[in-house]
Amino acid sequence: MDDADKWRGVDLALAVGAAVIVAYGVLVLDWSVFVVVALFWFENVVIGVLNVAKMLISGARIGGLGLIAALALGVFFTVHYGMFTAGHGVFVVALFGKSELGGSASGLFAPLGQMLGYLLTDREGWIAAGSIALLQTAAFFRWWIATREQPALLPHLMFEPYGRIVVLHITVIVSGILVGMLRQPVFGALLLVALKLAFDIASVSKSNIGKGQSQPLPVHRFIISGKDDATRP
Repeated sequence: MDDADKWRGVDLALAVGAAVIVAYGVLVLDWSVFVVVALFWFENVVIGVLNVAKMLISGARIGGLGLIAALALGVFFTVHYGMFTAGHGVFVVALFGKSELGGSASGLFAPLGQMLGYLLTDREGWIAAGSIALLQTAAFFRWWIATREQPALLPHLMFEPYGRIVVLHITVIVSGILVGMLRQPVFGALLLVALKLAFDIASVSKSNIGKGQSQPLPVHRFIISGKDDATRP
């Protein structure tokens, strides 16, 4: 078994483990569709934080100018992605959480605080959130090792999380609405867990990071470094 298969096995095990924990919450602890979708939203937050770390690490590996560029892009990403994620979270609360949160919070950040507080009120919620964070942290360290010799493109990192989030959460939200119409909350929550697990398995299966190699990068155009600047026409 090569390194790629080992990494893939670790990622698959973590994805299945996280899904099992959430499914346990649905079947034993009566977690609702709202709790399941809130956990997936929390994963978006973790992905965003780790992506900023990726940008700063890539910039530092390039050099002084690369780090300055990474800081600038990191600030822009934090604001843009943060607002995107906040808006998405408010939408989740409005669509799925009014009955459980009481509908008392208004504005942009109050509903998010209520959702996180509701999600993390007990030990099981912390365990579920921790398992999701562990899954993404493992992927982060896999990326760290794979890109040591060839830093990732900063523009690529800037936009990388958006495609995954849009595809996954449109699927989850549409499915959640359909399930709500059927009035089968347990089935619906388990269906969302299964869809998320299928998405994670597909992402792991097509990932190339575990091979220890990153994609060829046109560094002379997109990565700032003293050496490249000196030879650039």
